[in-house]
Amino acid sequence: MALVVPSSGENLILAWALTDATPENLTLKLFKNDITTIDGDTVAGDFTEADFTDYAAKTLTRDGWNSITQDANNKSLATYSSTQSWTCGTTGNTIYGYFIVGASSGTLVWAEKFATSTVLSENVQLSVLPKFTLSSEN
Repeated sequence: MALVVPSSGENLILAWALTDATPENLTLKLFKNDITTIDGDTVAGDFTEADFTDYAAKTLTRDGWNSITQDANNKSLATYSSTQSWTCGTTGNTIYGYFIVGASSGTLVWAEKFATSTVLSENVQLSVLPKFTLSSEN
């Protein structure tokens, strides 16, 4: 599934771009519910955050993003400077994707469901390279 920016994320990103002098950091979280649709009405509360042993959400600092580039479809693309990884302890989860929220507001900014879920069991690692794409409406 493609990355989706819900209405709450669009509003927050516009505020950061146009009116907010100090945008907040972001938090990367994994979700364990098989949400069928991620769309404009999706909110952070629609996701069930992972809770496998040794799981913790990851802070994505504002200065941790690479320079913006253009992808093959001429969309603006930003990737985080480092892959974020988790290693499962004794109790696992099935992970369906990740979601990004404002670190202080908790507002859902964007989410991405994986093409296939990942079953985490003891010592299995999952890695995510956070990305964000942007393109004009046609």
